[in-house]
Amino acid sequence: MRADDLLVETIDRLFAEHCTPERIAAAEAQGSYDHQLWEALEENGLTLVGVDENRGGSGGTLHDAAAIMKASGYHAAPVPLADSLVAARLMTQSSSKNSSPDGGSLPGLGGVNVALAGRRIPWFEQASGVMGFSDPSILTIERVGKNYAGEPFVVLASVPPADQNVREQLALARSIQMAGALQRVSDLCVQYAMEREQFGKPIGKQQILQHYLAQIAGEAVTAQAAADNAVDLMVVGVPGDEVTLAIAAAKVVSSRAVGTVNKLAHQLHGAIGYTDEHRLQLWTRRLWAWRDDFGTESEWGAVLGSALTSRGSSALWPLVTSWPPATD
Repeated sequence: MRADDLLVETIDRLFAEHCTPERIAAAEAQGSYDHQLWEALEENGLTLVGVDENRGGSGGTLHDAAAIMKASGYHAAPVPLADSLVAARLMTQSSSKNSSPDGGSLPGLGGVNVALAGRRIPWFEQASGVMGFSDPSILTIERVGKNYAGEPFVVLASVPPADQNVREQLALARSIQMAGALQRVSDLCVQYAMEREQFGKPIGKQQILQHYLAQIAGEAVTAQAAADNAVDLMVVGVPGDEVTLAIAAAKVVSSRAVGTVNKLAHQLHGAIGYTDEHRLQLWTRRLWAWRDDFGTESEWGAVLGSALTSRGSSALWPLVTSWPPATD
């Protein structure tokens, strides 16, 4: 991602300050988000990155917004930041034809905005506004709950047809967050393997654990590459079906990586990684929760498979070996 370096430094510093294990645990216990962190994000204009300034946003590119999403996953930020960034972007896109002649900001832009896609909606009751259906007021809540990471969600009684673009952008946002969380798990594993000693030397010197670390790092890098590719294709404006395939690939790759990475990470840490006192579980629980958000690995795999089979057998090998399309 070609995000602004100063922006990346700012968001990492802010998350490092606010996303302590104690603050994360408190938000999980309440089944809500960290309001102090959200206020700090708003004060720094980070909740509206990727939205034009003349539309009420903070400016910046899609790469900048993606970098913020990745950082929120890397730091296990207990706020609906990725969802809100998507919602704000969708709001400006859908309302562009209704914007004022002088380019004024959109009404309602700001606060915790949540984009909708499907029957299970994260952060719905905590949102100041929702985006994705023509009339959100008709949505009826069947039940409320919390996912593995203590993040709140609602299950809707029935769901009107949603814009496919909403589902795709949210799936990509989760893929980016998972890439950040996978990288953090990899970093935690390396740190633990170098600090924990057995028989007078770090356990990271053991060949089998070196293989574990290499697998975890490889999965994290692959997930990041798939997410980066989807963002790049959106930025350069390739045809929509190619973007859909890239997003499907990103969600499949990141979701598939969760099983491998979480298993190896907890094997490396032993029983300590499962305890509330250890940081590892803050990320592995989020990865288990996020892998199914806005489409499971199987659902997005079906999208890829359908696209491949619809183009015929003669197109299969060229598509697999040349896709994604080359971009400048």
